[in-house]
Amino acid sequence: MTSSEAATTPTPPAKTQNRIVTLIKVGITLLSLAYVFTQVPLSEIGAGIRQARWDWLFVAVGINFAGLVLRSVRWAILLNGIGSTVPLRQLIKLYFVGAFFNGVLPSGFGGDVVRIIEVAEDVPQATAAGTVIVDRLSGLMGLFVLGLLVLGLNPDVFPPELVWQVGAVCLLGLIGGIFLLRGWRWFPFLETWLNKLPQKVARPFLKLSATLQALPTKSLLLALGISLLFNFLLIGQWTAVSRGLNFTISYWYLMGVVPVMSIALLVPSFSGLGVREAIAPLLFAGAGLSTAQAVTLSLMVFFVKRASELVGAPVYLYSLWRKRP
Repeated sequence: MTSSEAATTPTPPAKTQNRIVTLIKVGITLLSLAYVFTQVPLSEIGAGIRQARWDWLFVAVGINFAGLVLRSVRWAILLNGIGSTVPLRQLIKLYFVGAFFNGVLPSGFGGDVVRIIEVAEDVPQATAAGTVIVDRLSGLMGLFVLGLLVLGLNPDVFPPELVWQVGAVCLLGLIGGIFLLRGWRWFPFLETWLNKLPQKVARPFLKLSATLQALPTKSLLLALGISLLFNFLLIGQWTAVSRGLNFTISYWYLMGVVPVMSIALLVPSFSGLGVREAIAPLLFAGAGLSTAQAVTLSLMVFFVKRASELVGAPVYLYSLWRKRP
């Protein structure tokens, strides 16, 4: 075991915590699905799926592949910004593997941890962890920017009762993200304050702050730009799936709804399963979809993403085979 693996391998208390988190995720998913299926008969969902056009669903799978590659480029920009030269091909492989662990396995050992462990063979562990966190954060900030953009240009896309809530979440999320990314430079006393805390508590934050301070603003802005491009791809994926289910939903409408559906991923669950289906009827009512149609669309997007992310499994097994003694 390398030092980076040893540093990232969960200790017994951490394993217990991971199990608890996993149980919470599975519990919320099951409760959410139970609620959804009391509102929508499974027969209606099944009928919608049986009428699906597979050509459009394969287009959606291809868009998901393109999105994973684009996010790999975003990660490469962040790593290059701090002087790392990990090949893009390696990062693409790790992103597919990470997507498999994040999206297919409902465990506490997520894809982000896998990415950190693997890339820490080429860069310091603190740098690996810091760039993975910033990669995630820039993705969320891209969602918040897109949500605010749609709210400003076409607020009628959202149900009236959700406009202020969505706007507040996006605005506060964007401000919080900017503070996390640049607060260490703007408020140097934060690091002094962290140093007064017990080392066990402060060490991860100090390592993260060191990575953030080393990242040029240009790299962060490029990462945010990539995040916006990815979110346009994500909306394209929803468009393809909706066409595959014979629904006609405008791209502009999806620009308003998809960021909210994606923000639902922040709720502890198995990749948002159940949570997104619970809010889908409210969000898609404005597009003329029935409750059953909205739930079917959300479930089909979930299954399309999970099916495409299965590619990460053989990639990971092959990498393990390459490393064997």
